[in-house]
Amino acid sequence: MVVAALPASAMAAGHTLSAIAQAVKALYGFASDINEGINQLIQEMRDSENPTTSRTGRVIEAAKFGFGIGYTVPVAIIAVGQLLLGNTFAAGWTVFTTVTLTNPVAMTCAAVGAIYYGWGALSDVERSEILDKLSKGLAIGVELIKSIIAFVIKTTEDLLSAKNFSELKQVIGTAAAQFGKTLGDVTKKIADVVGDALDSLKRTSGDAVDGIKRKFEKKASPSKATPDAAAKPRTKAPRKAPAKAAQKTAQGAEPKAAPKPRAKKTKPDSK
Repeated sequence: MVVAALPASAMAAGHTLSAIAQAVKALYGFASDINEGINQLIQEMRDSENPTTSRTGRVIEAAKFGFGIGYTVPVAIIAVGQLLLGNTFAAGWTVFTTVTLTNPVAMTCAAVGAIYYGWGALSDVERSEILDKLSKGLAIGVELIKSIIAFVIKTTEDLLSAKNFSELKQVIGTAAAQFGKTLGDVTKKIADVVGDALDSLKRTSGDAVDGIKRKFEKKASPSKATPDAAAKPRTKAPRKAPAKAAQKTAQGAEPKAAPKPRAKKTKPDSK
């Protein structure tokens, strides 16, 4: 039996938004109708030239229209992902209002990725606490939330490739870093934890090397010269002419003596 759902816009207009829906609306900067804002977000993701983003958008779209309850499903997906990424909501769901997303699409991809990798990594107690918190914040039942999460995990596995999952992990790590977490904190996989440690070591080593390099460059740099001294090339002074040569040059060369006429030899008269 197919049950026709009420238009999401009608539900949003006729009912007060849940605490989580209000928080997501503020976080994503949806100007008026949250359902329209969600639809535009999904369309932007689906139209992306990046296959990982596009396929993640299809996951959310399938969940939204598959459950037939409008914006509530994408909002639930975003909220679950935020919790798994490390947003503790210490000030309650209103903490969202103090945050502005620079890249809503990337954060939404990270939320889906966090559900896929992080939900199964939680203990039963942790999952129970999150479900209870979401149920109160979304004003929907726990079983519905569990069904949404299971649908996201299954559909993500069906639509994304190995390369997409690799890119998704990078997005998760970047998003989790905003809350002081790492990829390994979300997935709890040994390989990811080790990878995070190696990345941290590389960054630390790189900073140390840069510091040493700057220190040696500073020591090796020549002393600063004045602009005039640096601009004027050094020229050799002209060599002084010897004193005698200078005197001759000043007085002029002495005239050469005229050659003496040679005397004619006379022969004695012969007798």
